[in-house]
Amino acid sequence: MNDRGSSGQVSFNPDGSFTVIRTESDERGATAAEPTQTLPPAPGGDPLMELRGAHPNIERNAEIMEYIRTCGLSSWCERPYNTTCRYVYLVPGTSCSQTLVYLNRDVNEREDHNSIVWVGLVDRGEELPVEASDPLASLSVRYPQVMENPAVDAFVREDRPERWGEVFENETTVQVYLIAENVTFRELIATVESGAVTGVTVLDEQHLAVNKTEALAIAGEDVSPAAQLIDTHLRLKDGRVVWMVSYMDGPVYTSIPVDAGEAPATGEKVPGFSSATAAGALLVPAAALHWRRR
Repeated sequence: MNDRGSSGQVSFNPDGSFTVIRTESDERGATAAEPTQTLPPAPGGDPLMELRGAHPNIERNAEIMEYIRTCGLSSWCERPYNTTCRYVYLVPGTSCSQTLVYLNRDVNEREDHNSIVWVGLVDRGEELPVEASDPLASLSVRYPQVMENPAVDAFVREDRPERWGEVFENETTVQVYLIAENVTFRELIATVESGAVTGVTVLDEQHLAVNKTEALAIAGEDVSPAAQLIDTHLRLKDGRVVWMVSYMDGPVYTSIPVDAGEAPATGEKVPGFSSATAAGALLVPAAALHWRRR
């Protein structure tokens, strides 16, 4: 029989649990590691020890350590900020009224000692906002040629659209639309043919024959009162501007078209992005684009 010795390593996890890795060695010095074991948080465990195990870089930050010495630490937690950073909240004992929070990069803190971005104080129970995701990120990937168009770039900068969609007219042509709902409903429609942007139209509900509120009232007459509104956007169809109002009525999806007037004439040139035509639309053919920066 061989005599064996055993040892282990313990690391603390953010949820208060800890992970044990045991190793055994025999009389010849050979070692073998047992499978990793994660144990639940110990009742009444030391939150400071847990925090140090998960985030050793706190030891390098004088402001954090001074806060812990002065206010104590009753608990701590993490909240995501974006894809690369997270907030770490340190809840004090009874002697302090504010919670310390710091922004920490998601790195291996045993190798990167500069993970802490900033440190601040908030009221107890207060949570800082997370970083808003880019609503047009997927558009940039799917239709980079649309996002590179100067008229689209101007619309994005000036109107800050928060959603986009696509409607295929046929196998080679698609209407890509961007919607901004600020003071009024405004929509940009980029026509993409065989991968190239051939025209850009901007529509403002104020100058359409039927605005959004009126379109919803008309469409609502064709569905039950329990129907849930799913989406509202404008399309260019057969020379007309059309509201497309979509509902889920129980298990049934319904899309109701509401005519909003005649589409703008093809070939209209627009010297600037702020003027509007009587039809309420700016049509900018890609081959004859006149655009200026403000």
